[in-house]
Order: sequence, then structure tokens, then C-alpha cells
Amino acid sequence: MEDMALQLCSTTPIQKKTEDNRLVFAADVKVNQHQIEWVVKKLHDTAIAKVNTLLRPDGEKKAHNWLTPGYDAVDAITGII
Repeated sequence: MEDMALQLCSTTPIQKKTEDNRLVFAADVKVNQHQIEWVVKKLHDTAIAKVNTLLRPDGEKKAHNWLTPGYDAVDAITGII
């Protein structure tokens, strides 16, 4: 499950992500919210408060991951890039 493709989306401005303390990823359509949360926790060493997924009309799945108050989205983004 570690090889599950999660790609950081750049469609939402970085400022919006950091204000809401969230990360937005494009995920495989077959992956559920619990799997997304597990991968983000393991690979990026962050704690996730909430995961929302959105299946877009073009077939892509977006995963919005809200971080817990003790973690900062800016630090997580700089660790990913």
C-alpha cells in the first residue's frame, strides 16, 4: 500500500491550503479515506484530523487532508517538495 500514488495538487493556491491547515492530493479512485490517511501519516509524519474525498467528473479523485492543530501545512509541504 506504500506505493499508492498520492500527488500533491496545485489547483488550489498554496495560501488557501496553509490558511486551512490542509493538504490536497490527487489519489487513485480505488483508494478509500482510511487508506489515504494511513499513507499520509506514514510517509509525511503528520497527524490527520479529517479526510474528505471528492470524485471529479473527469474521473480524478481529490483528497483533502486537514492536519491536526499541532502540525503545520507549510512544514508538511516543504517536506514533500
